[in-house]
Amino acid sequence: MNTKSKGILAVIVSATIFGSMPLMAKFVYESGGNATSLAFLRFLLILPFLYLLIKKDGKETLKIEKEEFKKITLVATLGYGATALLLYLSYNYIPSGMATTIHFIYPVFVILGCILFFKEKPSIPKLIAVILCLFGVLMFFDGKGNTDFTGIFLSFMSSITFAFYTVYLDKSDLKKISTIKLTFYLCLIAAIMMLIFSLITKTFVINMKPLGWIMALLLSLSVGFGVTLFQFGIKAIGPQNTSILSTFEPITSVIIGVLLLDESFGIKTFLGILFILLGVIIISFFEK
Repeated sequence: MNTKSKGILAVIVSATIFGSMPLMAKFVYESGGNATSLAFLRFLLILPFLYLLIKKDGKETLKIEKEEFKKITLVATLGYGATALLLYLSYNYIPSGMATTIHFIYPVFVILGCILFFKEKPSIPKLIAVILCLFGVLMFFDGKGNTDFTGIFLSFMSSITFAFYTVYLDKSDLKKISTIKLTFYLCLIAAIMMLIFSLITKTFVINMKPLGWIMALLLSLSVGFGVTLFQFGIKAIGPQNTSILSTFEPITSVIIGVLLLDESFGIKTFLGILFILLGVIIISFFEK
């Protein structure tokens, strides 16, 4: 398997992991947790494991250059951490399905960012793929629930911050840093950011049932692995293809919802999955 094929597979697996988050979050909330604390624990609990992986062979260290730390702080604050914070906050105003749908406009911003700031010209197949994926994501939006401008704005901003994170990792020197080390620092800075926010807003929760802590740990480990795969995908196939292929995430959410949460599966859902799969096939075929 060549590097591009590995990159495609890595992004799809990463998207599948992220698509499983709502199910794990559900157990955490039912055990006494909330969105803000879960976001903090998501970034915090993975840190010891990442540290052990870095120290495993004795060749890697945590040492980074001053300029690298500045860049990591920038992307962790305005991209990585901000995305989780904005998206989780939007759940307080609009249904999570609507928020996720709006968030997945971000591939458009990735392509626009590459065109406007880096003068890149996307190919026709790539444009067709992103249009198909956008149509697919919109099919998952059922239009139910109360619409609140604040929630729409927050989830919309999360798509912009995630697009920034995706493009910045590719265009900066950060992609030269080992994936595990980069993930460690992103999670460390994002955890500090989330802790400060939760303390200021008085939403920090530590009193959870054992199941809540177990699921929070499982979510942190799995998402940490997913982030590592996502970063590898950016390095292997570029930010535009990575953002398009990551639309596999809502497919996972829909499948889990149907199989485990007794959610409905209609013609719109079927068409949404079909459109996204067509977009993935186009990207996979032309990248090879």
